[in-house]
Amino acid sequence: MNVLSANMVTGDKIPLNLTNPKHLSPNSQSLKEKAAAGSFGDIMLQSLDKVSGDQQFASSLAEQAITDPDSVDIHDLTISQAKASMSLNITRNILSRLVQGWKDIINVR
Repeated sequence: MNVLSANMVTGDKIPLNLTNPKHLSPNSQSLKEKAAAGSFGDIMLQSLDKVSGDQQFASSLAEQAITDPDSVDIHDLTISQAKASMSLNITRNILSRLVQGWKDIINVR
């Protein structure tokens, strides 16, 4: 039986480049970097702005796919819609847990 050890396995790292101008570009700055010194309210507002931006981007990409189908890659449209849906669901869950936690704190007395 031939078992490979960790030092026997080698490989190269291949950088991934944006080769198609229709592909989405990754967001270069994270939310943690943007809100490093902000308050909880600032972080929440920035998060909600990001969720809103994801929703608007998915909507504009869908509109562009309808009006000019050759200008949008269908995979990017699907990914942007899934990302917008997931971010909205996560935000909805976080806000509902915040409200429930606040209600629990008030009821403790």
